Amino acid sequence: MPGPRVKCKVNTCNHWMNGDLCSAGNIDIMHEEEGRMTQNPEQTQCKTFSARRGMANLVGSLDNVNWGGLLSNTFLPGGELYPSVTCIVNSCTYWAEGNHCKAEKIDVVGVNADECQDTNCYTYQRKS
Repeated sequence: MPGPRVKCKVNTCNHWMNGDLCSAGNIDIMHEEEGRMTQNPEQTQCKTFSARRGMANLVGSLDNVNWGGLLSNTFLPGGELYPSVTCIVNSCTYWAEGNHCKAEKIDVVGVNADECQDTNCYTYQRKS
């Protein structure tokens, strides 16, 4: 089952691609502070963030690449990449049992991020 459509504006991540696509096979959305319940989008983070800082970081991120989607998008631009999404932010309306995300699309932001704490899931909506 494909995950939500991911629009990613974290241009400093190894998984970021032109068109604000994410080439990761799976992304992990988490609370920014362990043990503290998220109340707003700024308290979320994309734990899959891998900074574009040299060859070691690039090689370290290769185990989590959606190779089929990446290759198809490279040769047939305009396609969509659908990483699976693991979300432990159970205070979100879109959180589903088993730590799944039931949103149709998610927006991950963090232009010029240096670390995963600089990223946020802007689709987060607090459960009523």
